[in-house]
Amino acid sequence: MRPSFALLALPLFVTACQGSGSSPPLSAAALNGIPGPKNATFSKPNVANLEGPPKKTWIFASNSFSENVDVYNAATLKMISTCPCTGVGLAVDPTTNDLAVGSSAGVVTVWRVSGKGITQYATLQLSQGPYAIGLVYDSNGDLYAGNAGQNVVDVFAASEIRAGGGKPTRSVSTSNLVDIYYLAAPGNKLLADGYDMYGLPILVSVNVKAGGDTVLQKLSKYNTLAEGIAVDRHGHLIVNSAGSSNVLLVFDKPWTGSPVSTFPYGSGGNSYYTAISLNKRQDTIWAGNDFLITIRRAETDVQANSYPLGSLGGSTAPVAMEYYDSVAVDPQAK
Repeated sequence: MRPSFALLALPLFVTACQGSGSSPPLSAAALNGIPGPKNATFSKPNVANLEGPPKKTWIFASNSFSENVDVYNAATLKMISTCPCTGVGLAVDPTTNDLAVGSSAGVVTVWRVSGKGITQYATLQLSQGPYAIGLVYDSNGDLYAGNAGQNVVDVFAASEIRAGGGKPTRSVSTSNLVDIYYLAAPGNKLLADGYDMYGLPILVSVNVKAGGDTVLQKLSKYNTLAEGIAVDRHGHLIVNSAGSSNVLLVFDKPWTGSPVSTFPYGSGGNSYYTAISLNKRQDTIWAGNDFLITIRRAETDVQANSYPLGSLGGSTAPVAMEYYDSVAVDPQAK
């Protein structure tokens, strides 16, 4: 779900999260069966000495309104590249540092990342579409993609991705979660946030072999929006809970109890985070930060937060009339 101000900037708005039960609208490309912009490329990274991941940390941020993916240098907070990739969801492979981009055309594109350039080498076809907000790699390099407005998660094997892509290796359906948003893959688990049949935010554990899911948290007790999850190397789950008030919540395994740590941020209502991503050192949580300036003007930036929770860090320069749906930090590989 997106708040009212985001309607100005997000044509991919998912009405199912308001309890209407309807699916998000298909993009024109998806309706015509077009597998994304074939000629979309990232501009040459504006970096010194051609240095990129893993030596340097980059932050990727996707904006479905302008249908682009922006790239920032984490040290300088400057934008260094952009791509008209129709990006929505983002994820970085912890085995290769490759980037996955969920396109609004119903595919996921996969890119090699370096200071010399960001180049596409694989295209993955979603089973349902119209796009994936939730993307996550597991420790083996297999990619999970949540079909937005649906209750279906597609699984793409690492071997298939290396071979250039194709259709899902398999797909599984959830029962409690009817509108899948963000994903996390701690160990052999797959966690997902999103909305139930009543439009209320929940957190579930997905059975990636047999299908089905188990509710871990009814997030409506904290807020009205499910806007991103991440898990640290110790198994602590970080949940971005937004709405009338905004707060980052931390839960210990098995993620069913009360938060062990909280960090309120922003004023709520007219601003909130969308998607969160830990850096490799796990001392910073990066978030897409969207806020309303006037009734007809919205802005977005990428905001750093300390981890463990406690303080705000720096942020990128605001970008007018954009809305970051997802963020991913590169590198992640050991």
